[in-house]
Amino acid sequence: MQTYHFVILSLLLQATFFVLFLSGSLSYINPVIGFSSCLLIGSVSLGAGVKMIRKAYLDSLWLTISSLGAVVSSLFIILFTLYIYLSVEGDGVGPILFQA
Repeated sequence: MQTYHFVILSLLLQATFFVLFLSGSLSYINPVIGFSSCLLIGSVSLGAGVKMIRKAYLDSLWLTISSLGAVVSSLFIILFTLYIYLSVEGDGVGPILFQA
């Protein structure tokens, strides 16, 4: 039964990231805080996904598939966050790299 808590936690964190990203709220937040929060969301979601994988094999096939999906989407969230915040823009200045 404890594995379901990790499924719900991972899905809620991923939904939070997508709401923050798709609503445009990240553009109003300081880039360092936005980067840190998105990276934290992705990392905790990845940790919950890995914890699900370790426990899901004993429970059911559905939990195993959903845990693998959670890990993959968490990795995409982390890689996307790193790309968006650390890549340089047209003027050669990245949002995080040259914060004063």
